[in-house]
Amino acid sequence: MRALSLKTKAIALFAGVALVPVAVAVTLLADVNRRAVRTSEESLQAAVLSEVASASIQHVRDVESDAVAAAAIFGHAAGGAIRDEDAVASVRALVATRALIDAVRLEVPDAGISTVIRKASSGADVPAAPAALRRLADERGVGFGVVGPARGLLVARVRPSGDAGADPAGAPPPSPRGPAGYVVAEVALDALGRDLAAIAERRFGGREVRLLIAGHDRRAIAAFGVPGAAPGSDVSALPLWGKLPPGAVWTDKISVLSPHDEGGQRMIGAIETLPDLGWAVAIWRPEPVAFAALDEMRRRGLAVAAGALVLALVLAVFTARHVTGPILHLVAQARLIGARRWREIALGEGRRDEIGELAASLGRMAEDLEQGEAEIAREAKLRGDLGRFMDRAVVDAIVRGEHPLALGGKRAAVSVLFADVVGFTPLAESRDPERMVALLNELFSMLTEIVFRHGGTVDKFIGDCVMAVWGAPLAQADHARRALAAAEDMMRFLETANEEWREKYDIEIRLGVGVNSGEAIVGNIGSDKRMEYTVIGDVVNVASRLEAIAAPNQVLVSGATRALAGDAFPLRALGERNLTGRQTTTAVYALDPD
Repeated sequence: MRALSLKTKAIALFAGVALVPVAVAVTLLADVNRRAVRTSEESLQAAVLSEVASASIQHVRDVESDAVAAAAIFGHAAGGAIRDEDAVASVRALVATRALIDAVRLEVPDAGISTVIRKASSGADVPAAPAALRRLADERGVGFGVVGPARGLLVARVRPSGDAGADPAGAPPPSPRGPAGYVVAEVALDALGRDLAAIAERRFGGREVRLLIAGHDRRAIAAFGVPGAAPGSDVSALPLWGKLPPGAVWTDKISVLSPHDEGGQRMIGAIETLPDLGWAVAIWRPEPVAFAALDEMRRRGLAVAAGALVLALVLAVFTARHVTGPILHLVAQARLIGARRWREIALGEGRRDEIGELAASLGRMAEDLEQGEAEIAREAKLRGDLGRFMDRAVVDAIVRGEHPLALGGKRAAVSVLFADVVGFTPLAESRDPERMVALLNELFSMLTEIVFRHGGTVDKFIGDCVMAVWGAPLAQADHARRALAAAEDMMRFLETANEEWREKYDIEIRLGVGVNSGEAIVGNIGSDKRMEYTVIGDVVNVASRLEAIAAPNQVLVSGATRALAGDAFPLRALGERNLTGRQTTTAVYALDPD
């Protein structure tokens, strides 16, 4: 029997290798993603139910705490601890500070007392407490119930301050002295509807989700996205209630998550009871919406499988026996390239087909990689050597070949800034040197950051003075504006930093700043053994002289800088000044704070 050709084998191999793993992967991923998407949806719905439940309980508890506080005040009055009129005034003050209640009603049925205490600006009324809620308050201290659409009523028992209250073991409280009293507060439940809308918008973008809060009588308290579920409406016909256990009582803790049908559409939803309130909260969504990611994954899986089949067949048809040998050789050479074993690479020459072109390309790639890695190593060594004593911007320029390492310089338009600590010598003489060094380090760190933030270079530190340059080593058309912006930021920084320094060092730092612009010589100054990239020229001297005559926390600017900056900064003319060492006067301006 004749053996199968290499081409046939290649076709079978490529098809099998491509299709079998893809088919298995698509099947496994579909199953894994199905579980993951369902688990994710269940977790999301559980989290939403927890958020809705917390919001509902918290809303009622906030009003409950206010009602209980008012009942405690009246309890003190009933026990004789305070006067009745003082108790009323205290409750009125309490109500005035609360956002959720506008009024409370005090009821003493046996004494015929029923009065409303409200905010001064409110005309709100509070209905009398139903007998059932009063009985519940007698048993538990607090009773709550829904008395109408979007309206709840909370009743708190007034106990005279001498009553001991309920026994810790659970025995009922002793009979209070005097007639029973109650504080009644209305709970506005319409806010829960707004809470549901906000939760739906945040979690689902407000689309394709139904949220519901219902009472034990299956009447809606608040809803979102549920047709016909206005507050107070009967929602007992909703299909999701059928997923509750038979005979379920909403004062028991129940959590159910299960799919159901609604109007011919498959839904996935969850229910959770709130035993403290006798309510239930529910969420449900259409399964196609909840599991949309799973459907998209299936479609993509099929597309990948189809693409893999086509690609495998195309590649297999064009695979021939005489190609496999050279390909394996090229694979081995590629491994040598990956291992950076340059001297062992032997790609060979002579082929004029695609394999030959691939071999030639691999050869060129190997040469380029070898040269590139050598260049990277050279640059890394150069950066490491220079970065220890030169500014990073200068190092970058040298590495790029923009600045030679030889001595010398060139003319450039620059702006120079000097910032000096005014009166530093007297400060340093009266304080510990270590603390002064720590303070200077903090100051210079921030001044350096400000210079860098505005694209400048810190030329040097001279004692308690810093010199910064803009326009070198890289040319900047707006170097004057950058320098003035940095000066402004330095003054703003001092305003806030001095507050901390006064507490930490008992010192207030004041800076004198001078800024000048013009042409200067920039380059490497020094000797062949030790050089420094810096700026020299009259522009530097003028900036230094301006800083020397600047008042504390004052920025002095030369006319040259003023001309370049234009009207972008609030510069106030101070007139012509004679600067030390100069025969001609200099126009001086002050940079006023914003």
